[in-house]
This record gives sequence, C-alpha cells and structure tokens, in this order.
Amino acid sequence: MEKLIDKVTGRESLMKLNTEQMYTLAQEMRECIIDSVAKNGGHLASSLGAVELTIALHRVLRLPSDKIVWDVGHQSYAHKILTGRRAELNSLRKMGGECGFCDPDASEYDSYTSGHTSTSLSLALGAACARDSLGEKYNVAAVIGDGALSGGLAMEALNNIGQEQKKMLIILNDNEMSISENVGAMSNYLTRARTSAGYVKSKRGIDSALEKIPKYGKGIADFVRNAKEHVKYLVSPGILFEELGVTYLGPIDGHDIRGMEELFRRAIKLEEPVLVHVVTKKGKGYAPAEKEPQKYHGVSPFDKEEGVSENAAETYSSVFGDEISAIARENSKVAVITPAMTLGSGLVGFSKEFPKRFYDVGIAEGHAVTFAAGLAGCSMVPVVSLYSTFAQRAYDSIIHDVALSNLHVVFAIDRAGLVPGDGKTHQGTFDISFFSSMPNVKILSPCSFDELRKMLRYAVNECDGPVVVRYPRGANQYVGNMGDFVLSKAALLKKGDAVTILAEGTGVPSAVKCGELLSESGIECDIINARTIQPVDIECVKKSVQKTGRLVCIEQAMRRGGMGENVIALLAQCSVNTEYISVSLDEYVTHGEYPEIEKRYSFDSESIAERIKKEWFDGEEKT
Repeated sequence: MEKLIDKVTGRESLMKLNTEQMYTLAQEMRECIIDSVAKNGGHLASSLGAVELTIALHRVLRLPSDKIVWDVGHQSYAHKILTGRRAELNSLRKMGGECGFCDPDASEYDSYTSGHTSTSLSLALGAACARDSLGEKYNVAAVIGDGALSGGLAMEALNNIGQEQKKMLIILNDNEMSISENVGAMSNYLTRARTSAGYVKSKRGIDSALEKIPKYGKGIADFVRNAKEHVKYLVSPGILFEELGVTYLGPIDGHDIRGMEELFRRAIKLEEPVLVHVVTKKGKGYAPAEKEPQKYHGVSPFDKEEGVSENAAETYSSVFGDEISAIARENSKVAVITPAMTLGSGLVGFSKEFPKRFYDVGIAEGHAVTFAAGLAGCSMVPVVSLYSTFAQRAYDSIIHDVALSNLHVVFAIDRAGLVPGDGKTHQGTFDISFFSSMPNVKILSPCSFDELRKMLRYAVNECDGPVVVRYPRGANQYVGNMGDFVLSKAALLKKGDAVTILAEGTGVPSAVKCGELLSESGIECDIINARTIQPVDIECVKKSVQKTGRLVCIEQAMRRGGMGENVIALLAQCSVNTEYISVSLDEYVTHGEYPEIEKRYSFDSESIAERIKKEWFDGEEKT
C-alpha cells in the first residue's frame, strides 16, 4: 500500500494535504527518521521533535527561493525528506551518503553549512541584509533551539537584528519547557490579535494621534507606552526579545501544524524581525527517546525495538571521566568545566560525585575558557573538557585569558583527529595547529588508555601553565606498555635503520602496523611515539633521522602548523637534512565510518606502507 510520504515530492503535493493527512505524513516521516538513524546512527531526538514544525514551515515558505537557516542542522532530517532526500537518508552519515547536517554543496535547499551551534541568527540576518541591499523579495527564516540561544554568538546576533530591523522570521524551537492548554489558548489569541493588520495600523495611528495633541500630547503618549511596558514585564515571557527590538509571538504548540502555519503566515507579513516561540517535545513519537532525550541526542546504530543499549566498553571519553574523578578525590582544587557536553565527555559520574566542583556552562566555549582562567587565577586547577572541533570557538579566550598569563588550565580535548559520522564540521583536525602557535602551551597526545591516565595526572598535578591533553573518539589504542610519562620524552617502540616513523596519539597503532608490513618487505623502521607534541623530543627524532636519513610523520591533523612542520623546522635548525613524507591533511574531511575515512585519507597502515615503498624503495622489497 502506497504511503503519503511516497506521494509528497515537493511543496505542491504538500499543499494538497488536509489536516488529517498532514498528521499521517508526520507519523510516516518519524518512522522514516527512526529507521534511518537506527540503521546508520545520527541525531534522533531533536529531529523527531521538529517534524510538525518543519511541515508547517515548508507549507508557508517557497523553497529554495525563500531560505531556511537551521541552527546546527541535527534537527533537519524532516527538512531533508521534504526536499527530496528521503532515499538518501538510507545512507545517512555513510561515505558518499547524506550528511547528518545541512550542506549547501549537497542540496540547494540547504542555505548554509550548519554543524556548530548558535550560528543561524547571524547567517539569517546576513541573508536578510543581502536581500534588501540587492532589492530582492525572498523570505528568511532561522530555526534555533533554546539551548543554542544560550550561545554568545546568538545573543550578539539578536542585538544586531534588533538594531537592523530587517524583515525576518525566527523560530525558537523550545524543547525544554511544557505549556498548559489554557496558557496556549490565551497566547494564541493574543498573538492573533497582535499580528492582525488592524492592530498594527491602529497601534501606529494611536501613537501618532497622541503625539499631535497640543502641549500634553507627547507626555500622554509616553505615559501610555510606559504603562504598557510595565504590564509587559509582568505577563510576557518574551520581554527580552521585545526589549532587543524583536517582536515576540507565542508560545505555541510545536505539534499543532495548522496553528503554526497560520502564525507563520501572519508573522512573515510583518516588515520587521519576528520571533515565534514554538514548544516541541524531543524524541516525539518514539517512546525511548521521549523518556531519555539526552541519551538519544546523537546515537550509533541500534535496534529500534530494543532501543539504544548501554555501552559498557571503555572509550577514551569514559577513561577520562573515570580518571579525572579519581584525581579529584585526591586533589580538592580540581574543578571540571564543560560547555553542555556532560554525557558525551564521560563526565556524568564526576558531576554527581563533585557537584560543587562541576560546571556545565551551557553552549559557551569562550566563556568556559575565560571562566577557567578566573578559577586558575585564584589557585584552583580547572580542567576544561572540549571536543576538538568546539575548541576552535574559544581560540581568542585561550590565547588572551589563559596563555598570555601562563595560567595552569588543563584542556581535555576529546574527539581529536578523524571523527566518523558527523563529517567536515566535526573533525578534530585543527587543534594541533592552533595550540602549537601558542609558545607556552604544552600538547600531550596519548596513544592508549594507560597513557591518557598518566598524562592527565601529569597535567593536573605536575604541570605549570596551560596544557592540552588531546585524545580520539572511541577505543582504538596501542596495547603496548609505555612506562612512566615524562614531558618531552618520546618512546622508541621499534628499531630499524631504513626509515624513521614518528607518530602522535591516534597515528601510533597505524605506525606500528605499518612497521610490521614494511618488515615483511625487508624494510626495518624506527617507530617513535611522540607522546609530547609540544615541546617535541627533537633529540630522539634527530638521533633516529641521522641514522635512517628518512622521516615519516603521522598526525591526524592539518599539515600546516602541525607536528611534522615543526619537527622539520627544528631539524633544519640543527643542520640535519632528511627526506620527508608527511601523513597529514590538507583538506576538509567528509563523513563516513572510521575505517572508510582512515582509508580515504591514507592514514591506514597499508596506505602508509605502500607510499613509503613507492617513494623510497621503488615499490620493491629492500635487498
């Protein structure tokens, strides 16, 4: 039997649906999203909550001439379905398949790249200003979550939106609060009244008439406005937006398609910025996600009948969480800060055990770092837990507020190196470059859980000044024993005289396997685990290179500003010349499963071994 979702292929077919059919479509879209995410992984709870909102918005706007700017984009799966990408969802997050976020290179219906949060309002304002400057007539809508609104960039944009007064629609997708029927009904009534043409015209006419009354007119008008403002402070949940110059409408039930459609149509007729407060339920339509929306925010493939299982396997994140808790039991000065990443960073246990030393500051990476500087300046030892991709957002705070004052702040940089699934916006490939540019920042890169534990203890208890411990997502690790950790002392894992292979953290398992493959061809290598990227153990590398005359540097990071470039520069200062191969990146990394992206960008041991043989041994075995 053909489903409605099979018949809806664009706005024209969407507009033909009656109310009952729209809710049937919403349910079929939810089933499609659940099936796709269960098969491939992805962001489930937020996308399920935004289905009706998306249907209403697509019925009001004419895409792609009108523009929707999705904040983050993990709530956009329904948008993908309604813009002809239902089949592509079967390959969600797979190599060559549909991106988990919005990507204008993939579809003309995706106005902008959206991977990091709190960007939609700035982008939408830019689009609205461009439209008016060029004399064009399209509508601009931004969809932003209540969590994203806590980001400083969003607040900066709101301030500017109020100043510019450009026509645009802001949808505040609030999935953290509830709304009673009575409040909803009253709100809907007041909203309809405030957006009616008669109300707007009358309001402006009354203000103008009062101003014209001789002698006392302006005073009466001011009194009326002041009285109105005092009443608004008492009854309006949107007073912040009103004060910033943005008309606030709502809140409205985010699962009432007709109600939202009517309100959106009224809102886009106003020649000013309008924010519509829409209340949705995360995970709607899938009971496990409704019950535990945080658990179903971003998930790996799962059985939809059983739900997401508890993952008992150790990962770098869980090891970090356990070890920093153990350290905090011994050191009462340790505090941990996270920008809304408690679960993903392995910090649930710490947050419960040390609630007075745990700070979830919301989506505010820059504030997290500067807040840490405040703690460090008063003898605390703050540990800032950041995903590598989000650490980029705090670059100025790291330099200005931590590094310049040489404060002892520990940066626990999770998801460093290649990151499967989420794609180019979430790769951890820039942190080595930007942290290496800061002269007094130490960078440690563990290749195993054991090294991570030892490096954390050094960073917290022994280090002086800012220190970075960067580690990958997942559990891929070198299983050998590294011994004690000493700053700026590398570990020689294997001896040889043909090639020096220097690897950091994520690249060490591949380097060891590469050395084994080359040995089979009679090519023996020195395999060095750098351990410390800055300051690197240049004496160890120099000694090896003077023997082999060939250096391979493996780092899952950008080549420019990376460990390899730094090592080559230091060797040149020592008048040591060497042939050189850089196994690194000079492009943005797409989405896919880890083995796929590792192979695509030639970080797997087989690709590295073949490259070495082709470059230096003519593809032949060494005799």
